[in-house]
Amino acid sequence: MKEIEHRINYDLKSFSTLRISSIADDVYLPKNIDEMTLLLANLNDPVIVGNGSNILFSSSGIKRPVIVTKHLDKIDVKPPYIVADAGVGAPKLSNMAFELKLSGFEFLIGLPATIGGAIVMNAGANSQAVSDYLVSVKVYDTREDKIIEFTRDEMEFGYRTSIIKNNSDRYVVLSAKFELLPADSYIAIKETMNKALEKRKNTQPSLGEPNLGCVFKNPVNKDGETLSAGKLIDEAGLKGHLIGGALVYYNHANFVINFNNATSMDYINIMRDIQMNVFDKFNIMLKPEIIYIGSDKKELELWNTLIKG
Repeated sequence: MKEIEHRINYDLKSFSTLRISSIADDVYLPKNIDEMTLLLANLNDPVIVGNGSNILFSSSGIKRPVIVTKHLDKIDVKPPYIVADAGVGAPKLSNMAFELKLSGFEFLIGLPATIGGAIVMNAGANSQAVSDYLVSVKVYDTREDKIIEFTRDEMEFGYRTSIIKNNSDRYVVLSAKFELLPADSYIAIKETMNKALEKRKNTQPSLGEPNLGCVFKNPVNKDGETLSAGKLIDEAGLKGHLIGGALVYYNHANFVINFNNATSMDYINIMRDIQMNVFDKFNIMLKPEIIYIGSDKKELELWNTLIKG
C-alpha cells in the first residue's frame, strides 16, 4: 500500500471540528474508492473519519489505524439522481443540487459533515433527514471482504441511527445514490438554504467556536413525545457551565464548545455532569449523540457510564 498517502504520528486536530489535539499512530488518506477498499481489506479495525464533526478523539492519542475520507469527493450527476462518494461535504452537495435546480438538500447547507458520516448518523435538520431522498448506499462489508449495496429500506434508518451505525465494526460507507425533486425555480431553493443558514447562525456555534454539533440525542418521554435535549439542559441551569476548557454553549445548551484548550476528559466530564443534572431534575437520561474514539482507561470507564446512563 505504498502508493496510498500515509502519515505517522499525526495530530488529528485538523480532522476534527472540536480541534482537540490527538496523535494517531497511523493515518491513511485514500484518493479513490479502490484505495479505500484496499485499506479496508488490509487494516485491522480502522477508524473512519470524514469531517470529524461528531467524533471525540482522545487527547491520549489513537492506536487504531485511521482512514480519512476527505479525498473521496467524486460526484456523478444524472438529474434527478446524484451519486456521491463518502467524503463529499454536505454543503458542497447542497450547493450542487441548487445549481441543478433540484430540491431536497437545502438543509445540508449548514451541516459540517461528509455525506458518509451523515448517512451513518442519519443526520438531519429542520424536520428533514439525509435518508429522505436516499435510493441506495454502497458499503464495504469487512466481515465478507466485499462491496455490497443496501437499498433505503434495508438501511434500517431511525432517529440518528442506521444499520451502518449499529454495525460500525462491519460496514463502511463508500458512496450513496439520491433522488431529488426537480424545482420550478432557483429562488425557492435558495430561500430555504438561506433560512437554514440563518437559523444555524442564530442558535448554534460557528466553526470558529470548535464543537461537535449536538452532544445528546433528543429524548422521547413515556407518552412518545420528542423533547428538546437543549431545552432540558437549559432548564437545568447549565448554560455557561464550564469544566476545564469545555463550555456549555450560551445560545444552545446541547452544544459544548472547546472554549479554552479543552481535553477529551474535560468534554466527557461535562457531558456526564449534564447527564446527571438533567436526570436529577427531570428523571430523563440523555444519551450521547457523538462518538468517542480512544483507549484511555479512565476515559473509557466514564464514557461507558455515559452510554449506559
